Amino acid sequence: MQNTARVEPCKQSAQAAATSAGEMPVRRQTTIVTVTYGDRLVYLRRLIEQAFAFEQITRVLVVSNASTAPLEQLTSRWPGQVRIIPLTHNTGSANGYAVGLEAALAEGAQYIWMMDDDNAPTAAAVRLLHEELARMADEVGLHRAAVLGFRPSQQEDIARGVPSRFAIQPRSSYFGFHVAQLPYKVWRRLPWGRPKGTPPRAIDLPFAPYGGMLAHRSLYQAIGVPLRELVLYADDTEYTRRITAKGGRLRLVTDALIDELELSWNIKAHTRNIYEAFLLGDSDFRAYYTARNQAWFDTYVWAASPWLYRLNRSIFLGLLRHVARRQQAPERLQLIEQAIRDGENRSLGMHQTFPLR
Repeated sequence: MQNTARVEPCKQSAQAAATSAGEMPVRRQTTIVTVTYGDRLVYLRRLIEQAFAFEQITRVLVVSNASTAPLEQLTSRWPGQVRIIPLTHNTGSANGYAVGLEAALAEGAQYIWMMDDDNAPTAAAVRLLHEELARMADEVGLHRAAVLGFRPSQQEDIARGVPSRFAIQPRSSYFGFHVAQLPYKVWRRLPWGRPKGTPPRAIDLPFAPYGGMLAHRSLYQAIGVPLRELVLYADDTEYTRRITAKGGRLRLVTDALIDELELSWNIKAHTRNIYEAFLLGDSDFRAYYTARNQAWFDTYVWAASPWLYRLNRSIFLGLLRHVARRQQAPERLQLIEQAIRDGENRSLGMHQTFPLR
């Protein structure tokens, strides 16, 4: 189902990538690709202002999912540097980023940095990510290497110093639940079990959010574009998993901080656990697409052991139903269970009950 493009492997070493045609490393030209909707001009303006403070970043492509904001202000302020790609209606993040990546590659972008419209790069992130990517190019090749800026709210367990074997979801987990991690999850909630470590300088992940991912054009050519049928939520999980599934590496650099101008709706800080995040959130469409796509991903991409997958699924659903009874949320539970059935039945695409605005 993945839309991938075949290319010849990129054989550039880190040194060759840094000094091609006599260029110095600082001149690695970087294009930011972001997607926006509604009226989020205040965030976009901050993103672009910070981006162009660094000479590595030479171009920003903004895909407008039927945004109501006066985005022409951005092209007027940064003529020739900012391009707006308008879509007639909100198609979701998967299609939005697919359109943006295709445009960046068609323009000849050398390095592409995917960024949420409410994130902004810092000087340290720009420099550190390029340095790490150059090192990884010698290890696995530019066409199989990607680096990720650090967003503590999105990688909260890593930020808190949770050991990597517990911070990373094992194969055959279901919605992040894995029975092997249950003892630690209980332990960490006790006063003496709270994480006291510090984040590692870098950690390899099996998948990650779009926001903050930097890679050479050859990697994007190798993995194609996001799966449009996922619409939004977990589309980045499926997309970035292609990197590691093909034997590549996706490395989070914790010193490369990304400014988060607005926190996502489903971060752990907003609720005590994933069950409450699904059952008590104020948006049915977010709960539906997140649950549907996660169920699809866990069933068809992430499951490695059928019996372990079924065990984790059974326990997760049992806990979800228990919390739903305690929180008196039968209607939301029904919606989530329908979303799970749709995902497991491969019923993807835009749902007629939950169109995007």
